[in-house]
Amino acid sequence: MGLTPPAAGQYPLPLGGVTTRPADSLLSTRARDFLAGGPASAATLIASVCQLPAVPGPVAEHMAAALFAGRREFARSVDGMWRLTEEEAGSGAAPLAVRERETGSGTLPNDYAVAAPEADHIDALSYTVVDVETTGGSPAAGHRITEIAAVRVENGEVRDVFETLINPERSIPPFITSLTSISWEMVKDAPKFRDVCEELLSRLEGTVFVAHNAAFDWRFVAAEVARATGRRIEGRRLCTVRLARAVLPQLRRKSLDWVANHYGVEIEGRHRAGGDALATAHCLLRMLRSAAVDHECSTWSHLERLAGNRGSRRRPRRPPAMPTPVTRDTTA
Repeated sequence: MGLTPPAAGQYPLPLGGVTTRPADSLLSTRARDFLAGGPASAATLIASVCQLPAVPGPVAEHMAAALFAGRREFARSVDGMWRLTEEEAGSGAAPLAVRERETGSGTLPNDYAVAAPEADHIDALSYTVVDVETTGGSPAAGHRITEIAAVRVENGEVRDVFETLINPERSIPPFITSLTSISWEMVKDAPKFRDVCEELLSRLEGTVFVAHNAAFDWRFVAAEVARATGRRIEGRRLCTVRLARAVLPQLRRKSLDWVANHYGVEIEGRHRAGGDALATAHCLLRMLRSAAVDHECSTWSHLERLAGNRGSRRRPRRPPAMPTPVTRDTTA
């Protein structure tokens, strides 16, 4: 079912869309904490972050540039001071990225653009609906992805579908094979995640990450990307389970089966990544329409609030001290 990936630059990259950045290090964490107190010169910043008593200005500038390469949370303004790019975002003033891009000053990269208000409309956003099949319920327990699908939703329609089996580099429990029909024989010659990672990231970049029970799929994708590239993914996420709670309160259950049945969406291949992701994508389109019409939801911030935590939350159960086998479906 895989199609040719979109060409570079074909889709817009709205502020907050999925992107990757280098994993946090001790030095970047120190720099973020230091700059939270306000802008600083390169010499002052490097002296604190690297714990060096005195660093010549040109050397400090070179070290800072190397330290912050590829990190969009840091920026050097036209006055030579380093600061956090989010520094003034919550104060009502335009963020540093906006002000320096408008004036043509500063040293921020050209692609660090801030979306115009109209580009933040829910109809103008691009969404990538993701579904993963896995060897179990938690990447922290060593479970891995066995199949992944990514469906592009844009301009009110499904644009393309990417789907592939993944060699998880570990055994697949019998329960998982019974649930998904994915066996070791099917995946032993499939690509490993690192082999498809760049193509997947190119599809996710700049879009809203969507999944039915998004926390589950995000954790697995984030863990696999970190393992394959050493980078971390970040950006906007939308959970269609939470969105269904807001726009379909009459449904007794919000599982994919119930939501799809409500909208008359057929799931071709339940508990397979492609079938589940495609069905979720069609349900997403219906729910976005309902959010706009019935809840006057027009922008990402409106949608985020609508799909946020609603009502009281149950106290999370304490996990058992001993490992337990996977005996049920935890994906939808």
